[in-house]
Amino acid sequence: VMTRSCGRTAAAATPTLALVMTLLSALLPSCRAVHLDVHVPLPQGCLAYHALLANRLLREASRPLTTPRSQNNETDEKGSDEEELPQPSEHVDLFLHHTPHVTLYLADFDLEEDAQLEDEGDDGANSTADIFVERALNVTKVGAFVSTIASLNFTEILEDWENCPLAFAQGRSSSYFDIIGAYVMLPVQDTVCLQILSDALLHSLQPYLRHPISVPSWVESLPEPRRSPAVSRTQMYGSPNVREGFDPHVTVGFDYLLDRTESEGSPTLEWRDETMRQWDDAYRKVSGTCVDRVQGIALGKTGEGGTVLADSRMGYWELFDGKEEKGDLSGGGGPKTATLD
Repeated sequence: VMTRSCGRTAAAATPTLALVMTLLSALLPSCRAVHLDVHVPLPQGCLAYHALLANRLLREASRPLTTPRSQNNETDEKGSDEEELPQPSEHVDLFLHHTPHVTLYLADFDLEEDAQLEDEGDDGANSTADIFVERALNVTKVGAFVSTIASLNFTEILEDWENCPLAFAQGRSSSYFDIIGAYVMLPVQDTVCLQILSDALLHSLQPYLRHPISVPSWVESLPEPRRSPAVSRTQMYGSPNVREGFDPHVTVGFDYLLDRTESEGSPTLEWRDETMRQWDDAYRKVSGTCVDRVQGIALGKTGEGGTVLADSRMGYWELFDGKEEKGDLSGGGGPKTATLD
């Protein structure tokens, strides 16, 4: 079940505050949590093609095996004997529900309405029991947040860069992917350009952080000497994955079944590794020329498993004065309906 978006797809231009507030006002009451992701959407090209390919392979491989319907079952409600395919356990869907992206800054921002107390009932039975009303995003706070991003002069910030390259990098092994628990990620080369963009955003958006800042349990459990710097970054910026901990990547997989069973040492991890090695073999053929360029920065609402919901864009800001920089797409740009031949 997908969480309803807190925004609508915006045009590829800086949104005005009035427009943002108008769009949000009709949608904010349904929002349940505030997790906004400032990110680089993958432009159409080689990287997006191969990210979609990896996601498609994972979704196909995670679909449970089925058996043909019994021949004795002559008819069904639809008047057809066609078998309905079961849903894959792979949660990420870069074709319909999620946006392939590189996160620049993701934190718990204080953009909600103030908490209110409400009487639980009017029959007197529970008249003394107060409950918190579910909070929605505050239109004014979100408008200020969007305006802060829009006020950044990205041309000046990137004055020493004619473009900002994007390319996949080898992961913890020699492969171009990492599998960590329930997640499958494609590491992205950590360029100075991406680091500059991330640093500029976190310094500008730091005042919007929710306090007190909670340190995630996985950060607390890190071994030293990694733990102390990660805790310090979290307490200062609301995220351990910034500054020295900035680790750009594209999430192409999050298997919710594995997320619930990984502590049990589920053997189903093997199919994910085999699937991604099939993808890796295909990508290596074009890895030397598969380079794209950052074209803009977007703001969107997050979903489960490190995703950005495809219909949640609240703003988009072009870089390099709107000049579209394109990388070498000869290495595999293609349609979303990717297949391995």
